[in-house]
Amino acid sequence: MRTASGNGSGRARVRDPGATHELILAAAQAMMAEQGPGGLTVSDVARRAGVNRGTAYQHFPTRERLVAAVIERVGRGTKELLDATAPRGLDERIDATVEHFVGNPELVRLSLFRMLGGIPHTSAELWEGYVERVRALAASAAAQPDADGDMLAVILLGATMLWSLRVQSGGASAAATQRYLRELKRMMLYGVVRPERHPDVVAAVGDGAVARATKRTEPGRAPKSRST
Repeated sequence: MRTASGNGSGRARVRDPGATHELILAAAQAMMAEQGPGGLTVSDVARRAGVNRGTAYQHFPTRERLVAAVIERVGRGTKELLDATAPRGLDERIDATVEHFVGNPELVRLSLFRMLGGIPHTSAELWEGYVERVRALAASAAAQPDADGDMLAVILLGATMLWSLRVQSGGASAAATQRYLRELKRMMLYGVVRPERHPDVVAAVGDGAVARATKRTEPGRAPKSRST
């Protein structure tokens, strides 16, 4: 809702709470990306956003609530971006997700800050939406039997967050991400999905053993028995 008030110059100043809210969030997100959330204060964010400090506190009474709101904003933005550009194949989907985390380290820093600080997530639907997609993969005919979608979701995200932090801290180069991707896909092929159902991932890994296993399990082919 917009309201008008006098500003002493004979003109009405239009206040838009929704726009002010977004202005504060954008300023906080930019500051967190630059220096991390540790030393963030609502007063500093208000100054950066160009809004009155009292107004900023009306929107976000505590730093924790501001940080939680920024994390949700970043999470929703990430989901919308990945969903909008999501490729059809599993191989490209894995690439896009990992490369996004590596290219946006502030997303990982904010998530870790929230978890370590015990700050509640303002929206569980983002996590549940991600887990549900992994559950669907684990329960599909293209997956290995008995895959635990919930635990797989934690493993995949945790490993990717750790890799992003290693790149960010200089422990690994961005170029080495291709090695990480290859091994992640190899793990998926051997332990999670059926190679014959995901030839795009088989091609990306380029593993002769996987390719031979795929041929042995193609429809109409009987698996060769091993002699003892």
